[in-house]
Amino acid sequence: MTERAAPEKSREPEAQDDRPTHSPDGVDLTLIRWMLSLTPEERLEVLQANVWSILRLRGDQSKA
Repeated sequence: MTERAAPEKSREPEAQDDRPTHSPDGVDLTLIRWMLSLTPEERLEVLQANVWSILRLRGDQSKA
């Protein structure tokens, strides 16, 4: 894996008119479908990028 997760090909949630975008309790189903469309390695890269973003926002200089 790379140090900074920046997937070369960004897969965006696909709009499916026949499927609901949100569950009755407000969960964004498009994000779940998008994450499931990624490979396990791509999922880890997305999650690691989120961790780095949180650390940067908190001003934490240590690596996760």
